[in-house]
Amino acid sequence: MVIFELKEVTKIYPPFFKALINVSLTIEEGEFLLLTGATGAGKTTLLKLLYRAEVPTSGEVFFKEIPYSKITSHKLNEIRKKMGIVFQDHKLLTDLTVYENVKLSLILSGKKSKNMKFEIYEYLERFGLAQKAQKKVKELSGGEQQKVGIVRALIRDPEILIADEPTGNLDPISINEILKILKDLHAKGKTIILATHDPVILKQNLGRTVMLNRGELVQE
Repeated sequence: MVIFELKEVTKIYPPFFKALINVSLTIEEGEFLLLTGATGAGKTTLLKLLYRAEVPTSGEVFFKEIPYSKITSHKLNEIRKKMGIVFQDHKLLTDLTVYENVKLSLILSGKKSKNMKFEIYEYLERFGLAQKAQKKVKELSGGEQQKVGIVRALIRDPEILIADEPTGNLDPISINEILKILKDLHAKGKTIILATHDPVILKQNLGRTVMLNRGELVQE
């Protein structure tokens, strides 16, 4: 089943910056898609269109054949509950603790958890963050904040993981740990859409690779 489809999508930011130009792309359910290209190629914009943080200037984005332009806000909220999103700039609540950030994500996902505290600490332990659970996010390093952002997305047990440069601030050991987790998720049937220009990741042969250049789809 096609889970996302972009049909002739163009996105222009005022006054005249063309972030995406006439992009058509389909993403299958259960696929591992790598989105690559230089900084400014349009990767982040394309991801934002998928989770409807942006709307196209022209063209249409579909979720399971439903056009986003016709979707109700209630239905959009239901769709977003199926997604885990790792943002390039983290978007953490920096005055809250690591534990509180992750707990809030779990609550907002609507997932029921009888042992929420145990589950959160289990995830934090996996990423070497358990000792930092009660620290405020603003006290963490950039790499640690990146890991919190990844935990916050994964703990929702999403059907779809959308990640924007998730390994940007991480050391090689942490990158390999995250790649293992992503491979395991994909093996369980999750759809993973990963924007990266990290050659270490691109050499892993994780799935289909799509390249953007100055807003245009230039290679699959």
